[in-house]
Amino acid sequence: MSNIIYNGERLLQMVRYSDELLDEIKSKNDIVDIVSQYVVLKRTGRNYMGLCPFHKEKSGSFCVSPDKQIFHCFGCGVGGNVFHFISKIENLNFKESVEMLANRAGVELPVSSNSAEDDKRERLKSRVYEVNKCAAEFYHENLYKPTAKPGQEYVKKRKLTNETLKAYRIGFSGKFDELYKELKKQGFGEQEIFESGLVNKNENGKFIDRYRNRLMFPICDERGRVIAFGGRVLDDSKPKYINSPENIVYSKGRHLFGLNVAKKHGGLKKILIVEGYMDVISLHQRGITNVVAALGTALTQNQGWLLRRSAEQVILGFDSDGARTNSNFKVYWNITKHGMWHESVTNGRCKRSRWICYKIW
Repeated sequence: MSNIIYNGERLLQMVRYSDELLDEIKSKNDIVDIVSQYVVLKRTGRNYMGLCPFHKEKSGSFCVSPDKQIFHCFGCGVGGNVFHFISKIENLNFKESVEMLANRAGVELPVSSNSAEDDKRERLKSRVYEVNKCAAEFYHENLYKPTAKPGQEYVKKRKLTNETLKAYRIGFSGKFDELYKELKKQGFGEQEIFESGLVNKNENGKFIDRYRNRLMFPICDERGRVIAFGGRVLDDSKPKYINSPENIVYSKGRHLFGLNVAKKHGGLKKILIVEGYMDVISLHQRGITNVVAALGTALTQNQGWLLRRSAEQVILGFDSDGARTNSNFKVYWNITKHGMWHESVTNGRCKRSRWICYKIW
């Protein structure tokens, strides 16, 4: 059983819901939309203000932050996220507030399963997060070793600074089973390492590293947890990129590369979406920090909700080759068709640019 505390009160989570499920429900229930059903809100800068529904007052001290997706009353001190608000305003427990918001967003809740199985799965997920964290550190440290000369030459060619390398934890993968041996040395079990997608089994049944002699890009969720990796080849080998398979902590259609770094630079009014890891990193180094990349050839509906929750405006910046351009038109018409943005869409070529840009506002 997990506990959630706000304003000195404790909400008991009697049913175990995964962090990913709760994040999905929150992302599809914008706190401004929810609170507006109970409180008259007025825009004040980046936030919204109104009269607190939980105590009597004449001047509004009740604040809602669309950037942080939280509320707080400066008068009585109550605050929290959208679950806390619904629990308080509707006098519901945590389970009931989750059910109400899930139903509103059309999110299907799982049927209660054996708690022992849930515990086992949650422990495995926790360990896989640790495996990924250790792997990212291992790869990053590797990049500065003499054996990582191909990686060093590449980052030098791309003129990446140490600050940039550290911000994105860029690294270099070694040969054969270097990572596997390191993870075993740190006490991780075979199943935990295998579930991370960082190793494969060869014909002899031995574990070997999935990524070998590649420049490594850790992929993080909004919270900054390493959930997957992308590896770029440094010679003429194919494929050019290898990405982590979907696993217990990673679903590529639910995340955006670089969003955790972009959010470190404050609230986002605009987000620029580009195609690849290096597009994000190169632009970041040039001072454009509000940039992310989709983890695939097309944006998904879940990524659309994530974008809507993270910024007010979205700008697409994809390569302007014919096939890709046609695909991008379909992507955005599909997104707007599902109502994720209720604004008009304009499109046009950027002058002196290799990108096609679509602006949504």
